[in-house]
Amino acid sequence: MSNRITTVNAYTTLDLVAARVETHETTLSLDGVVDVAVADDSPDRVVLSVELDTVGVDEIPPHADRVELTPEQAETLADDLREYADDARGESD
Repeated sequence: MSNRITTVNAYTTLDLVAARVETHETTLSLDGVVDVAVADDSPDRVVLSVELDTVGVDEIPPHADRVELTPEQAETLADDLREYADDARGESD
């Protein structure tokens, strides 16, 4: 991904994911990155970052989406991710 906004290095949570952008006009399948961190300027927040590779895509300018979560919200999200991962593996109760 050239023109990247999100820093991607050995500590990036997921440095390659399959993603989809949906607008009112179109749906695009793209590669992207997902990262989770605690920002230096907000040490009481967990930051979830998603950036898709929009090189060659005129409909969407380069951008990164970031969600700031309280620790409790991050734990709720983590619990849901675990639950749905188990479902996807066929391991639900």
